[in-house]
Amino acid sequence: MVVTKSKVISWLGAAADVFEQQQEFLTDLDREIGDADHGLNMNRGFRKVKEKLPTLADKDIGTIMKNTGMVLLSTIGGASGPLYGTFFIKAAETVMAKEELTVTDLYHMYQEGTERIIARGMAHPGDKTMVDTLSALSHH
Repeated sequence: MVVTKSKVISWLGAAADVFEQQQEFLTDLDREIGDADHGLNMNRGFRKVKEKLPTLADKDIGTIMKNTGMVLLSTIGGASGPLYGTFFIKAAETVMAKEELTVTDLYHMYQEGTERIIARGMAHPGDKTMVDTLSALSHH
């Protein structure tokens, strides 16, 4: 299996669409434990990513991922911006200059991004954070 940069761009655009569609649901979840802005923040961040995707279509996958991380870092408020931004920026380092990805490349991107979130957020599996989900996914 090979993943092309056009597929990566398509995935990022689809993620933006899901965050737009699920904004209220995420906000409602956040209302229970936080300040009820997670859906708004994620929608805003990924909407900005989607707006930038056409300018990245001719770039390598590492550059696409790094730009995604930078946009998320600068547009998503609270802890989520730095965490999601860091994930994409760190993942980008593993695939700089690549025009397509293997399954192994995807795995390394995911692992590096997850490890950086753990380091930045100082959370570990079992702490009831996004790390629980990321760690569970990396073991399947």
